[in-house]
Amino acid sequence: MKNKYSVTLAPVTRDDYEIISKWTSSKTWVYASGIQAYMSPTDVETFLNRIDDEFLLVCTDDDQAIGVVSWKQTDTPGNYVVGSMIGDPEMWGAGFGLESVILLVGMLFDSRNAHRVEFNCGVFNRGAVENFCSGIMKIEGILRDYFFLDGQYYDALIGSILRDEYYALREPSSIIPPAEKAAARLVLDEFIKQNPILPYSEPGK
Repeated sequence: MKNKYSVTLAPVTRDDYEIISKWTSSKTWVYASGIQAYMSPTDVETFLNRIDDEFLLVCTDDDQAIGVVSWKQTDTPGNYVVGSMIGDPEMWGAGFGLESVILLVGMLFDSRNAHRVEFNCGVFNRGAVENFCSGIMKIEGILRDYFFLDGQYYDALIGSILRDEYYALREPSSIIPPAEKAAARLVLDEFIKQNPILPYSEPGK
């Protein structure tokens, strides 16, 4: 699994509600969620403030917003559920969705001490199903007649990746260079050598 990506993740701000509204009012939202939404920018703000999910914007290397990812911790410690949506259909198939999910999952394992990350998708979404069948995650089951779309029911896939499975594919990220971490530890070790930490004792004893 490669470590360099053509997308980055950024916080969602009020300035982004309009473009997210446009995405939710298109087939993009249907592919991602299995429902039709048609949310105004005000509806988007209300929605984001109401739900427990955290959203991050997916941006290209020239800061163009092209989609969102979401994550939520479940009631079981160490377990997270994630989702993704690339807003512009013309950018589907370029790998941006998978890249953004890998970045998000990496953040959860590297910085949130996640143990299991869960995914789900409708069986009507070919791109998502292909990602499920790529071997990166384990398919755990099929939820029968989970989505109602275009006048009929569709199954949903549910799958996950565990911490050790993820690190078998990719090394943990190095936000702070290893050499810098080692240098900081050397400074501390030298200080303690010159200034030993002694048990505390009350004055006069």
